[in-house]
Amino acid sequence: MTVDISPEKFLAPTKLIESDHPAIIKKAEEITSDALLAEDKARNIFYFIRDQISYEFKISFDEKAYFASEILKAGGGFCTQKTILFCALARNCGIPAGLYFYDIVDYTLPQYIIDIIKTRTLYHHGITALYLNNRWIQYDATLDKQRTLRKQRYPVEFSTDHDCLMRTKTSTGDRHIETIHDYGLYSDVTIDEIVLWFKEGYPHLVEILSNME
Repeated sequence: MTVDISPEKFLAPTKLIESDHPAIIKKAEEITSDALLAEDKARNIFYFIRDQISYEFKISFDEKAYFASEILKAGGGFCTQKTILFCALARNCGIPAGLYFYDIVDYTLPQYIIDIIKTRTLYHHGITALYLNNRWIQYDATLDKQRTLRKQRYPVEFSTDHDCLMRTKTSTGDRHIETIHDYGLYSDVTIDEIVLWFKEGYPHLVEILSNME
């Protein structure tokens, strides 16, 4: 976990956050071609991640599945994978970007997901933090707009004035998200950490997932 949150610590490429990979460079240029200011580039990247990189609940213990370039190629991933790609694209544009993790309870989880993970709690839910206008702002680009509207939730929209997170209530007033633990800001994440978090949060899935690799 990162203790020093100085923005310059969140600009360099890492093993998974491949901000210097040719595919990432090309995609970042494509997404931000009409943007001059950092906040406009960040906005374009946010909506690309939210709506063009699909949310897919497919957990893997294969490190390759967590490389930003591979996530981009796949066109989808779960929260941590989407966050890794978000960070890579932002860093390529010179925007300090880090991973932020929470444990959250999602009261709208489909029953089939609950049957698989045996809980409504999503451990180490990954989102992105960007350093814009001299402060850190959190962005949750996990779920696309159409999915959230279809399920009567509020889509997360981009702003530079406040954290942009999933709401505590749905559009019908029912409970949606409850944050139960804040792990803070990370400048990087490793496959060993990801695997450990799955083992701690969902131990019953470890053997199944390991046998699928």
